[in-house]
Amino acid sequence: MRKLDFAPEGTNLPRRVKSESSTFYRYFPISRRDKNWGLYITTAGEARITPHSTYPPFGHPKGYAFDWQHGRILDGFALIYISSGRGKFESKPDFSAHLEPGHAFLLFPKIWHRYAPDPETGWHEHWIGFDGEIARRWLRHKLFSSKSPVVKISAEDTVLATFSRMIQSIRANRPALQQILAGATDNLMGLLYSAQQAQPAQDAQNTNAIESAIARIQNEFASNLNMKLLARELGVSYSWFRHTFTAHTGLSPHQYLLEFRLVRARNLLAESEFSIKEIATQTGFEDEFYFSRLFRQKLNLSPTQWRNRSRHHL
Repeated sequence: MRKLDFAPEGTNLPRRVKSESSTFYRYFPISRRDKNWGLYITTAGEARITPHSTYPPFGHPKGYAFDWQHGRILDGFALIYISSGRGKFESKPDFSAHLEPGHAFLLFPKIWHRYAPDPETGWHEHWIGFDGEIARRWLRHKLFSSKSPVVKISAEDTVLATFSRMIQSIRANRPALQQILAGATDNLMGLLYSAQQAQPAQDAQNTNAIESAIARIQNEFASNLNMKLLARELGVSYSWFRHTFTAHTGLSPHQYLLEFRLVRARNLLAESEFSIKEIATQTGFEDEFYFSRLFRQKLNLSPTQWRNRSRHHL
């Protein structure tokens, strides 16, 4: 494992006095309802670590407390966000990274790790620990990987606002608190995944190319869009365009166009009196029969059946 260029403060420093304004955290009991929800919260909190303070602070329960020398292994997941200061993170088998403001890192079940702020800067950390079938599903489908646990999130205002709302809900002990926190955690993980998928774009100019492509498709879906020509107009190679577009949306450019056309077609079927042929034409399908075949393939209903069912439910 590569060694980083600074080491944590030794444990012989004076114990840091916990301040309600600088440190707040909770650990939660888990009910059957929480587990049935699919995503449950084990811990949440934030801490402002002043320069040259002992880290981690004292007071965390067994299973969560750790020291730099021995590190730690969790049974569940945790997401930590650094909003100020800098530090380092290491995990097995051989990952290491410098941490700066805007970095988030994900801790995985049964994966050894350790992290600490730079003694010269300290840091402000925010965290949420969680587990459940939904989180395990993310792992099974390789949406997140312990091989790349650190991501820079640009949506700082949104992340901090989400953590702030979580802390407010915990302090107020709101009804169904676990479910409120689970929703916020899902939102944070969506932001993390978005930032992770944006990384292949490498720079803002290329990210803008994907955003421009999505806008073109949404505005010109009924026209005969050629994706290779669109990539050329945006000043990028088609292979890069296809790969990065798929990373951003989960669909290739052509698949995204088809799905967007089908969404528009479903709205027209439900809300208009246009014929199937007219709807096919208005949504960019030159062939009414291809449109009907694709519609049935995707939705297991013909356009007419979809129209009848949607109107029956209105």
